[in-house]
Amino acid sequence: MKNSKYVGKIDDLPLVDCSDFILGAEKRIVFGPDRFGDAYVMRCFTLEPYSVAPPNQHPWEHYALCIGGEGKFIVGNTEYDIANGYWMHVPGNISHIFWNTSDKEPLVIICIVPKGGDVNPFTTARPTHQECSF
Repeated sequence: MKNSKYVGKIDDLPLVDCSDFILGAEKRIVFGPDRFGDAYVMRCFTLEPYSVAPPNQHPWEHYALCIGGEGKFIVGNTEYDIANGYWMHVPGNISHIFWNTSDKEPLVIICIVPKGGDVNPFTTARPTHQECSF
């Protein structure tokens, strides 16, 4: 697809450094303040095998959709298996974790947050500490 203003591939979007929050991950902004929207940000995270989005909590809620791979999602004290096609809801102020349980495939998650939520939660909110069995 050549120079399309309205259609594109996620993999062609610029990488955003998220290494201070998730080691072994890539982040791309699909929609947000600089791309078609002012109120929300749609991010695409790709977690390499065994990568973890560590325990964190913040005041905003967000919505997530797994579009590739498999992994685990913990929200509060409940652990879920996730895979391609699963959706996840993260209420505000509840600890949550995503991690890739595969040793071969990346875990790909689309995540939608309010504009103010597209930040490293460890620099904007006090993280919670929780034991993870990964």
